[in-house]
Amino acid sequence: MKTILIIYVIMSNVIGFLMMGIDKLKAKRRRYRIPERTLFTTAILGGSIGILIGMYVFRHKTRHLSFVLGIPVILVLQLLFINFLFSWNQKRMGSPSQAVQYELDLIRNLDDDTIQSFVSYENLMNSQIDSGEFGPETTEAVQLFFKNFKYNIHNETIENDTATVSVNITNIDAEALARDLCISILKDSVRIYPESDTTPTTSDYYQLLLDTLKSHNYEKTVTTAYFHLQKEDGVWVILADDELEDQLVSGFISSINNPWLLSPDTVLSIHLDAFKSLDAEKWMDFLEIEDVFATYNTDYSTQIDLAYMTRIADAFDYEILRCQENGNTAVADVRITSADLGHILSSYKKSLLEYAASPVSIRDDEVTVSNKMSQMLLKALENDASTASTDIKLTLQNNGKSWNVTFGTEFTNALMGDIAGAIDTFNESDDAK
Repeated sequence: MKTILIIYVIMSNVIGFLMMGIDKLKAKRRRYRIPERTLFTTAILGGSIGILIGMYVFRHKTRHLSFVLGIPVILVLQLLFINFLFSWNQKRMGSPSQAVQYELDLIRNLDDDTIQSFVSYENLMNSQIDSGEFGPETTEAVQLFFKNFKYNIHNETIENDTATVSVNITNIDAEALARDLCISILKDSVRIYPESDTTPTTSDYYQLLLDTLKSHNYEKTVTTAYFHLQKEDGVWVILADDELEDQLVSGFISSINNPWLLSPDTVLSIHLDAFKSLDAEKWMDFLEIEDVFATYNTDYSTQIDLAYMTRIADAFDYEILRCQENGNTAVADVRITSADLGHILSSYKKSLLEYAASPVSIRDDEVTVSNKMSQMLLKALENDASTASTDIKLTLQNNGKSWNVTFGTEFTNALMGDIAGAIDTFNESDDAK
């Protein structure tokens, strides 16, 4: 196999060199040329050295930027690939423990070329990512993850051509890290008004991982990894799989993919905190408010809506009283605090009745009456900072990936200041009169 590979590499480069000479000759004679795509394909298939030598021996394509830059880049990438194959081959040691030791030493001395061998990010996240590219934050995050990585080969068992090596690995508490990272990801994903509508990339998630590692101090834990090896051609080869990869990162991958990692009340709190971040304008947009009190007054309806949303934005708060899980379902008793719409409407009703009882209301025309009623409602909203609390139930479902919250009409009613109760209060005032 090695002989065939060596012959192939030599022939590819000889062909690449000859192609550059032939193309140069054809250029001088103004004859049909070899397409540049063919030359690049030859370089990619292993003839990059021959193409590069031919460029300068025959002084051909040396003024073409695509060749001057492209061929060396192809050569460098091929050399890196050869280096990777060489490193991989070095794992094949004389004993199972030596092969494992080589692998673990790579983790303990991570560099840019070996980072991607130890963390499979496509398996790291539940979310779909937009790009598989790795940025500088990837290297920094993974190096920080393995900063305190240590290992101790515990036991080696050999049976014919198979072997198992158990290793005690000391690293940061991966489950705690996974929990904090999931919280950061969830906060970012449930943001009602995100900074960008673009799909998160690999680099975005690695930046979150880096930020989480930098902002928390984690205890060290000891976990056990089991390396299974197979003897091939007299040397031991590690049989890598998803389970081993997870063990190498102290269970981080399985933890972050655990749909039960975050409790339902934690997930609910993150969703409700997203509502607390809204200001009046965003509340109007989110609830699609437009003349919510049906004043039909074009001069005041927007001001009234904004004043109402300002009361909600200032008053909104919550308290999770209890949360009970039953299989894939969780029910939370939540106390929602918002503007006391009943009190506001009572103040408005009082002003309205005083106005209706005055002689002025009889003389005012329809437009004036509408304006004065709107002014009274606006004043009641602006001056009444009272709050009220409403106890509701919210349901969460676990779909096997995470907890999802359902916000229904009961939540909306409480959010708006207990509209149902406010209307009852308003009607009771009518009956009293």
